[in-house]
Amino acid sequence: MAYAKRYLKSLREDGWIAPFPGLLSDSRNAEPTESEAYVESRAFTDRRDAGQYLAQQLEPLAAAGFADDPYLWSWLGIFYLEEMFRSDAESARRIKEFPEAAYLIDPVNRDSRDRSHHRLLIAYDVWTRHGEDAWLLLNDRVSSMSQFTLRIVQTPEVFRSRGVVKLAHLLYADRDAGRLREGTRGTSNATAPPGSLPRLLAVLNHLSMNYDVYGMTAEQLLPLLPPEFDRFRALVPVAG
Repeated sequence: MAYAKRYLKSLREDGWIAPFPGLLSDSRNAEPTESEAYVESRAFTDRRDAGQYLAQQLEPLAAAGFADDPYLWSWLGIFYLEEMFRSDAESARRIKEFPEAAYLIDPVNRDSRDRSHHRLLIAYDVWTRHGEDAWLLLNDRVSSMSQFTLRIVQTPEVFRSRGVVKLAHLLYADRDAGRLREGTRGTSNATAPPGSLPRLLAVLNHLSMNYDVYGMTAEQLLPLLPPEFDRFRALVPVAG
């Protein structure tokens, strides 16, 4: 891990350089497992592309219980850096701006907030947990981290809940336009517009005292929301 950290530091300070010799294969940095999985060096068009590809290629490791292994995701974070750096000018710029946790996961301090920063793990988790119910999150570039995405993935009980993630998309994501509706965000709970995503998370947290909020479906949660959500609720497609 220390070797990978030094390499990432060099990228940030000096721009693109080839991986240090042995970075991805030396026994100090990589350890074989009984289960085998193969990935190829490639660019990803968006988070959906990355999530689908990694879910397919890593299935043998997931079946063996390695899907959450921090060393695996740190290895993948470094392995795909070259393609991210060369195929997307914005990604290259952001390598200097993103936290280390965007590429490496500390195996000792497994803070869930660090996991929620890792760009490839987010793509994998969004796809395997939610599929197309989280279509707006999947549409973004792997390197992106919007406030909408951040608010969802950094709250573990929210991100694990299929119902809540789908509900947020039903309320706030305009499928025809391919973007968020106006007035959905807000920078903090104190300044969040009525009915916005920060307000939704606060209301759901309050409702969780009386309901199994994070185990309910989006359709079950929708009528529980107070009137401040009516303007978004009115835009939710009626199931046929």
